[in-house]
Amino acid sequence: MQHKYSTGNFKISHRKLNLLSRQIAGKPIDHAILQMMFSEKRASKRVKSMLVVAKSHAVKLKDLNEGRLVVCEYLAPCVRHSSYYFG
Repeated sequence: MQHKYSTGNFKISHRKLNLLSRQIAGKPIDHAILQMMFSEKRASKRVKSMLVVAKSHAVKLKDLNEGRLVVCEYLAPCVRHSSYYFG
């Protein structure tokens, strides 16, 4: 089962966001949150908070197993919006 979570609009270069997304793609959600905690990039705080909320939604609303959540992929249809899939 998959859970999709998207951020609201925020201004950031898609290249900078892609650097962060490559860093966490395919990693367990807890490891991805840890990576964003120690990243020095300004956007990492926003991505980390989004990952925390997405994890909470997946566990509480969809009853997914917290230990099996993995950041599957990142989609950036435009510069100001990002989506993450968890499987």
